Amino acid sequence: MKKATGFLALVLAFFLATWLVWWAVPAVALLWGGLRPAVKRPAFAAAVAAGAAWAMWLVVDGFAGGSALTTLATRLGGVLSLPAYGLFALTVIFPALLAWSATALAGGIADVFSPRSGDTR
Repeated sequence: MKKATGFLALVLAFFLATWLVWWAVPAVALLWGGLRPAVKRPAFAAAVAAGAAWAMWLVVDGFAGGSALTTLATRLGGVLSLPAYGLFALTVIFPALLAWSATALAGGIADVFSPRSGDTR
């Protein structure tokens, strides 16, 4: 239960950060990675949470804007030679990769400057 609550809090942090600006995703991920959370794979958790938050914004925007989002996805997908669902998938993969890389980077930097107890470095 505690892990699920922590993960939902991370999704909410990404959701609110995305509401401000898109580049807040790596900022939240840097903070998350720098805190070195006690989860098995923090970069993977950040990637899934950021992708889920971005997908939630797509759903919110899809319901709020009517068919405008579908029309945009269809037209832009035509320009890029992608189906609309492929464009949505790429849209969710982008913040997931940003979050993964920023979390991994921050965790690595934090380990260099302050190794965890029991590390042999």
